Amino acid sequence: MGENRSIDYYIIATISAFFMIGIAGTRPLISLMLANQLNTSPWVIGVIVALYSFFPLLYAIKMGKWVDKVGSKRPLMFSTFFGSIALVIPFYFPTIVGIGFSQLIAGITQTILAVAAQSYAGHTKDPKKREQNVAIFSIGVSIGSLIGPLIGGPFSDHFGYSHAFLYLGIVGLLSTISTIFLKEKHEENGKKKQSSTGNIFELLSIVNVRRAFLISSLILIGKDIFVTYFPLIATNNGISDTTIGIIIALNAGAGILIRWVMPALLDRYGRNHVILGSILISGVIFLIIPFFDQLIVLYLLSLALGMGLGIGQPLSITTTILSLPEDRVGEGLGLRLTSNRLTQVLGPILFGAFANLLGFTSIFLITGAFLILGSNKTRVYVPEK
Repeated sequence: MGENRSIDYYIIATISAFFMIGIAGTRPLISLMLANQLNTSPWVIGVIVALYSFFPLLYAIKMGKWVDKVGSKRPLMFSTFFGSIALVIPFYFPTIVGIGFSQLIAGITQTILAVAAQSYAGHTKDPKKREQNVAIFSIGVSIGSLIGPLIGGPFSDHFGYSHAFLYLGIVGLLSTISTIFLKEKHEENGKKKQSSTGNIFELLSIVNVRRAFLISSLILIGKDIFVTYFPLIATNNGISDTTIGIIIALNAGAGILIRWVMPALLDRYGRNHVILGSILISGVIFLIIPFFDQLIVLYLLSLALGMGLGIGQPLSITTTILSLPEDRVGEGLGLRLTSNRLTQVLGPILFGAFANLLGFTSIFLITGAFLILGSNKTRVYVPEK
């Protein structure tokens, strides 16, 4: 059976890593290109960033049902190819419209990839194996998120923003090539999965699913605000694009490091204490980071923030999978991503408005307070399947 091919989970990690090099490498460049080259306002930047999540907000559940029906391999091949092509659009159309259209397509394809890869990783009846597979996938995402900004910053400094999008899109195409080596999962009886006909509100009625969604939303608010608006604060302080890329890459790198020690943390402190502590620490860092401009301090704060934000996401994924009926995992992950995308649509628009009125510092203070207050509602209990 496909479950015995452990190499497939590393192929999933490789696919995710190459694709995220393109996505993560271009994310900080979007706000920098819009602000520095196209002279757009913080609110417009927020709207453009929100476009990334607009269509996934509407269709993530259907994407999950599609994955449940056809399996993961075809959606992965489709999403990585068209997502990488989307990143190249600003090279040919370096305008607000070009960037916006690029973000629309990239957001759709990244969501398909996330649902398909997470569903593939969760395709096992062994809870420990499931945790391990999701961790491998998450490490692949984190590696891509580390390398992307590291090369995206120098690309933009040396070649300009448009060429940086082109080169990162080409790197992303390596993920499509990697899907060729992936073996599709099949049901043990040899039959294709049937699309679920259950009511989506049945999934929302599961308390642990709702709380897993909240954890994921809190984490994503932190990640998106940091990647979108920290580069603008740093630019105002005279920090180069290359150095900004290093700071953001350190944030992603810390997410990789914390995943290696996460099993030990879970064994010692338990799932709930680890989640609560990570979100609280992240909230405190958001409250203080705007008041420092020394590079060494920013490096350390970025590392600490990356550790805090890096724990919650894989735990949210595994909590969601463990809480869902086995025949509706893809649909449930699609619902989870719908919740995430709602956060990612509303967050940048609202925070961009606050930035227009109160300045960039207000975004970080509001985000910190939101994380600290939200952490009180993250307790979950998931019986092992």
